[in-house]
Amino acid sequence: MHKIFLRSAIALSIAYAYPALAVDCSSLPQWQGDAVYNTGSKVQQNGEAFKANWWTTGNAPEAHSGQWQEWERLGVCDTAGGNEPPAVTVTSPLNNAQFNDGDVITLSAQATDSDGTVADVEFFVDGVSEGVVTKTPYQISWTAVAGQHTIKAVVTDNQGAASQNSVVVKVVAAGGALPPVVDLVYPTATAQLKEGDQVTLKADASDKDGNVALVEFYVDNTLVGTDDTAPYTSQWLAAEGNHTFKVKAKDNDNLEVWSQEVSVAVTGASVGGGCAGVPQYVAGTKYGVGDIVQNGNYKYECDVAGWCSSDAAWAYEPNTGLYWSDAWTELGICAIVPVVNFTSPADNATVLAGETVALAVNATDADGSIAGVEFFASGQSLGTDTQAPYSMNWLAAGAGSVSLTAVATDNEGNTGDAGVLVKVSDQPLVASLTSPSSGTTVGLGKAVTLAAEASSLNGSVSKVDFLVNGAVQATDTTAPYSVSWTPGAVGSYTVSAMATDSSGLTATTAGATVKVFEQSAVKHKLIGYWHNFVNGAGCPINLSEMSKAWDIIDIAFAENDRNSDGTVHFNLYSGDIYSDCPALDPQTFKQDMAALQAEGKVFVLSLGGAEGTITLNTDTDEANFVSSLTDIVKEWGFDGLDIDLESGSNLLHGTQIQARLPRALKKIEANMGGDMYLTMAPEHPYVHGGMIAYSGIWGAYIPLIDELRDTLDLLHVQLYNNGGLPNPYLPGSAPEGSVDMMVAQSKMLIEGFELANGQRFAPLRDDQVAIGLPSGPSSANSGQAPTQNILDALDCLTKGTKCGAVKPAFNYPNYGGVMTWSINWDKHDGYNFSGPVGDKLKAMNAGQ
Repeated sequence: MHKIFLRSAIALSIAYAYPALAVDCSSLPQWQGDAVYNTGSKVQQNGEAFKANWWTTGNAPEAHSGQWQEWERLGVCDTAGGNEPPAVTVTSPLNNAQFNDGDVITLSAQATDSDGTVADVEFFVDGVSEGVVTKTPYQISWTAVAGQHTIKAVVTDNQGAASQNSVVVKVVAAGGALPPVVDLVYPTATAQLKEGDQVTLKADASDKDGNVALVEFYVDNTLVGTDDTAPYTSQWLAAEGNHTFKVKAKDNDNLEVWSQEVSVAVTGASVGGGCAGVPQYVAGTKYGVGDIVQNGNYKYECDVAGWCSSDAAWAYEPNTGLYWSDAWTELGICAIVPVVNFTSPADNATVLAGETVALAVNATDADGSIAGVEFFASGQSLGTDTQAPYSMNWLAAGAGSVSLTAVATDNEGNTGDAGVLVKVSDQPLVASLTSPSSGTTVGLGKAVTLAAEASSLNGSVSKVDFLVNGAVQATDTTAPYSVSWTPGAVGSYTVSAMATDSSGLTATTAGATVKVFEQSAVKHKLIGYWHNFVNGAGCPINLSEMSKAWDIIDIAFAENDRNSDGTVHFNLYSGDIYSDCPALDPQTFKQDMAALQAEGKVFVLSLGGAEGTITLNTDTDEANFVSSLTDIVKEWGFDGLDIDLESGSNLLHGTQIQARLPRALKKIEANMGGDMYLTMAPEHPYVHGGMIAYSGIWGAYIPLIDELRDTLDLLHVQLYNNGGLPNPYLPGSAPEGSVDMMVAQSKMLIEGFELANGQRFAPLRDDQVAIGLPSGPSSANSGQAPTQNILDALDCLTKGTKCGAVKPAFNYPNYGGVMTWSINWDKHDGYNFSGPVGDKLKAMNAGQ
């Protein structure tokens, strides 16, 4: 709730008080108990003005205008007219958040003015000004001191009207030594490195209550250098291939913290490409310029016909001949290498010397099968496992850091590997932080799972305390040790765990850095699907190659398990036998996504697609579905899910999918801490088609929408590939690509419509609805809309102008935006969709 208040100033001994500016209610209707009000509707009651926060009826504004209620109080009516006051909301810190003495807290606010501009936002702590900000982002830093504090933001508009919003926070003493802070400065994920480069590795490190004793630099989990004096640097000679980089800082209290891990490709690394149909090189065969052969699991293109055709294999055999590079150009590896990742132990874990440690990995091969996985400790083979799940026991010996590696070999002899670094300790008690991994980014207000493992040689583990910036946040006394923590403000945090055993001994884990950002989505959004496969748009692209215009990115698609047991998988594109497209690096994908999320972008994993399906026939299917998707979301860092079940999904009225899916999604949301971004992209017969018939596919999405409407963020119905849209406003269907089609589909969803079974589809909020269109001429079989039609439809929906035959009953000021298939096609077509449509939405968000 925003309150209007008096802001005064004294100058030259003359006191001047800003007037309490009221609301012009001359055009506002009186509230009626039997009327229906949608998001943004304004009314007056008993001399005060109110605005509806969402669809409501029968709830008197005076009694329902508190926090999280149906109405927002705008102020006292002034029928003579006046300036609308600005609005402000403190977004960081969160109300009732707790911090440690000495924490540097980001104070931030969102401020708007409906009939003018924001002049400034001033921040106060306990009534004392901390600073004034005159442009976005409205934020400053404040160093927390012990006690309870009121954080207030005051916004003033261009006519002097002001509003305020405040939160209360608690600051406590840390109570112990504070860990250091460390950040890998170089290389970054976007660094361009070449084989043979002398690379200067750089890190920043500091310690609030002492000094940094040492910074260690690691490449591929191998220590390559140390530095005990700032600026912290080390040298590394670049070798071709993909490499991981991280640093660890240790302070004078012997507390350790790991930085984020960064993956960088060094130029010269071979890229994937299928060799199906490519002939094997045979010395003495007549080859012409441009001919392609394979040899030693790589393929090569002939540059000089005479040398390529030579029978002197010792000289010109690709890859092995003394002068082969004079005759041939390497085009890349023939087959696709397996993908491997460790599931146990966690990277940077600590284990007891003499303890038997279970090593476990997941391994997959996109174009074949896994023949076996060989495990190594410090380069020494531990053995091979030939059947999934791939695991091996290792007896931890000695003391110090040990690099564990798993090498997967597929049915064609190609290999892929993964590694983790563990510390072997000879102390009687050890502890390891298993979640979060260092470098994790999370949106403000989202819950983070803190988890640890602990072992005691001579007793039992009594408890595990979880610390944030050196202060205990929560304790768990039972294995597996885990708690939930919700960051209270934007900033960087160090998370660690401290185990205590039955004899009173304690062991503290190395810390992990967590960066918290404000994920403030815009009002009118551009939504796009990024596809994880090769098609006419070309190879899958890195997220960093997308247009910056996208606000919501749907990652297409998760895959149903071959055994149809409800389990869902997500595997990043790793190459295929039909193209020479390079595999995408999972670490780079995660890095790019985290960086874009920090800019406010939202990423959801899409289920379905034109031929995709899910299996939800039994309770076991449902449990597997929930468990696997929860794990995928947590592993990759997605903000939520998208439901894109189409004709291949078998979603029909009366099916188990229709009955079980809403319940399963609610369970996944609960597993995510109650904060899951949910979108849906049905074809229009599955929703609007319920007006024509209510059986089979017709209206089959409506029960899902009804069950999930309280948690649904966006419904962007596909207005393509299915012909015109039947609607109650025109004598026939609204044509594909027309303004009328876009407006009619939105009007039906926001104002409601009669179903063929005699019931009525209840209206959605206007911010839950978006238009779904193809991005260009080749991205769909039909439904392409002229750009001007899209822009006109947005004006019609939000302003009531440029409408065709179909007009909304009222304006939709919070309309959700526009979705398109796809981001990849948009890039292929020269950004001809995200350019003009993104610019239009940006202008709308700026109030134009």
